[in-house]
Amino acid sequence: MLRFADPELHWGRGPEADAARAVAGVWAAPVVHAGQRYDSAAVVDPRPEPPSRVDLAAALDGSPGSRVPHAWVAGVSTLDLVASRWTLLAGAAGDRWLAAATGAGLSAHRVSAPWLPDDGTLLVRPDAIVAMRATAPVPDPARFLTGVLDQLLARPNTAPGG
Repeated sequence: MLRFADPELHWGRGPEADAARAVAGVWAAPVVHAGQRYDSAAVVDPRPEPPSRVDLAAALDGSPGSRVPHAWVAGVSTLDLVASRWTLLAGAAGDRWLAAATGAGLSAHRVSAPWLPDDGTLLVRPDAIVAMRATAPVPDPARFLTGVLDQLLARPNTAPGG
């Protein structure tokens, strides 16, 4: 409603507009449109509050609950790689993650981007929302991924010994 009273709060650019939005408690338009985050059972460790009211790049950092960030992978955007299916994006050293994703029947791609550590991974939902982020190696990526999918899809635990 504040944007209706002062359209510059929505359309204004530059430091003055950012300052006016901060005073009014209004988010920048790009963050409002693409920087939303979700907190639900279909997200592991969600971070619902975007880190910046102004900077969309800061809001799209691969955090669970946020929209998958853009990066080029062999000429295709990560936004297009998801293609309405569960997709795993693995960092440069993510061979074990890629193998685990293939074994689980997921689409999987290696990504080099500042928001994804070399040994990290993102599991992206079909709606392009990051469902899970792992930033460090895990002992058994296949078992870990199976457990995460069981949790996200609310299905009985199918992992051995689980």
